[in-house]
Amino acid sequence: MSARTPARAVLALVGPRCSGKTSVGRALAGRSARPFVDQDAELLRFGIHSGWRVHSVGELLTRAGQARFRDLEAAVLRRVLEPGLRVVLATGGGVVEREDNRAWLARAAFSVYLEVPEELLRRRMAAQPGERPALLGTDPVAEVGELLARRAPLYRAVADLVLDCGDAAPEELAGRLAAELAL
Repeated sequence: MSARTPARAVLALVGPRCSGKTSVGRALAGRSARPFVDQDAELLRFGIHSGWRVHSVGELLTRAGQARFRDLEAAVLRRVLEPGLRVVLATGGGVVEREDNRAWLARAAFSVYLEVPEELLRRRMAAQPGERPALLGTDPVAEVGELLARRAPLYRAVADLVLDCGDAAPEELAGRLAAELAL
């Protein structure tokens, strides 16, 4: 990895559920003096303000359905990216599913793909039962492989940098990113 500074204002972390986007994002924001924005938290606020009576992003996904949820997710992504603020953004795991979102990320963000081994993602998902609804069937842990196979090429396509995370702690990963990006 060579030192480089992202020219785009938003530093976006992309990757699957349980890859550590929120934890690493918070730690990186602290190291870089940039505000932290969690797209899921913004999506929940946006959903509540739009009239949905929900308590979690998972509940919003379940009640809205995937198509409407992805529309809301795209609207929130644009609201974060359009002003060109210097923030660290933890994106939603499925944000790369839509071509327009990938184009927005490419245009307005420096994106880092947090690459985590599939088995570790499965263990992390299993440790948080009920927090995340299934997207393809009835078991969110069982679908990790299929989702990863579908989305990994999209994460790579949008990424300006791929960070091999292994099982490193969020603080360690944030330190590696801060050094790599000269933040």
